[in-house]
Amino acid sequence: MLAFITLVMISLVCSAQSGEVYLSVAMPQNSILDSNAKTILKNKLLTAATSQGVAATECSAIAMVPEVSILSEDKVEGGMRTIYTRQVCITLTVRNIITNTVFNSIQFETNGEGYTVNDAMRSAVTKINMANERYASFVNDAKNKIKDYYNNNTSSLIGKANTLASQQQYDEALALLSTYPESLNEYPLISKTITDIFRKSQSKYCGELMQAARAAYSQRDFVSASDIAAMINPQSSCSSEAKQLLAQIKRDSDKEYNNQVEIERERYRTEAALERERIQSNERVRTTSIKAVRDIATAYYKRQTRYVWFW
Repeated sequence: MLAFITLVMISLVCSAQSGEVYLSVAMPQNSILDSNAKTILKNKLLTAATSQGVAATECSAIAMVPEVSILSEDKVEGGMRTIYTRQVCITLTVRNIITNTVFNSIQFETNGEGYTVNDAMRSAVTKINMANERYASFVNDAKNKIKDYYNNNTSSLIGKANTLASQQQYDEALALLSTYPESLNEYPLISKTITDIFRKSQSKYCGELMQAARAAYSQRDFVSASDIAAMINPQSSCSSEAKQLLAQIKRDSDKEYNNQVEIERERYRTEAALERERIQSNERVRTTSIKAVRDIATAYYKRQTRYVWFW
């Protein structure tokens, strides 16, 4: 789980939601495609999704899952090279990989040929025309069903997440809620639940948080170190260590930093300015928390053995 908190220090690939439905591509672990064919298929699927106003993300609870099977195969020997042909069937489902809820599915066939079996499979995938109106309709139907699902199941999702949190399965709980569209009316309830669960999770992850805070401090990144240490819940086992680090940051900051702090304090002497400074500080902590939650969710997805995510 150290990987999730390391990413707190950098911009996350899965950026904050703007309100639309987000989709990833989750390849079955046992897919018969090679890595090149998987990349081609993933790009085609995400392009079809984004063309219909669905945002692409590296990892998500809601994913397009392509299952590939061979309908027929042939090998033609003659001349200088042997040519392999493959007729392929792809069953594409949009599903919640945590609850296994299926929102939509579509099946299509394609043919390919090449000098190796992998070449033939890549050829078949390359020939798929995702600009077809059939795929646009498929994506739009899935998008609407996903929104309906979240609208109709907000309470049950919160209940399931809280149950997982009570079992200290914080990463799965946060992953379950992390792709809830912000545009929906009930999102504030989801946001509050995410915040509550994240605070509880800090007792489990406070060691990793402290390690990240100390790493930032060692790089003299005092702002990040302070923000990360400030995220640690006062009731967690790392609370006293976090307080010590915060005091150490204040005590050991170099002269230039202290001078800059004093200059900033002079600029914010009025009550209104001090309030703005407080809001900005809270916003930094909130932003850092959002990144950490998304890192927890991403790490959870990547630990799953049934699917493979790649970017």
